[in-house]
Amino acid sequence: MPNYINQLDRIAGQTIIQFTDSDPANLKVDAVVEEQDTNLLLGKAPVIMETVESFPALVDQMAQQIQVTPGNIIVKKSKPKRLIAIVYDVEHTPICEESWVKEVLQKIFTECHTHKIISLAMPLLGTTYGKLTDETIIDLLQDLLIQNQSHKPKKIFIYTKQDD
Repeated sequence: MPNYINQLDRIAGQTIIQFTDSDPANLKVDAVVEEQDTNLLLGKAPVIMETVESFPALVDQMAQQIQVTPGNIIVKKSKPKRLIAIVYDVEHTPICEESWVKEVLQKIFTECHTHKIISLAMPLLGTTYGKLTDETIIDLLQDLLIQNQSHKPKKIFIYTKQDD
């Protein structure tokens, strides 16, 4: 279990940050943040949407795929809402940059204000596949929450990555 789990809960601005080792599916929250890459390849399990009959057809389909720019989020209208945070680019070195995480966090707070999201569960973005440290992301998160004028979310659960 990572060191930050043993830390006390923190208050940043109007938001409480609570560390948990609970599965985000078991938390009673309005939204869950998931980290992802520009090609939407990283994650728990790949989903095959459509069968491709030949290799040339597969290459053609890949060429037509639209990449999502790092620093953006995709909002999935489920319950709880899913906020897909694009913080990795597997074709870039390094795979993750602190500026992308900062941009994503700002967009997450905007979505929290827009959709009245009070409670949020998220991993420490950029630490799973990237080289960013837990402490760097916690400090960045705290700084942005102190600057956050909307005062939403009120509570953030930081969860550890679940092993499949």
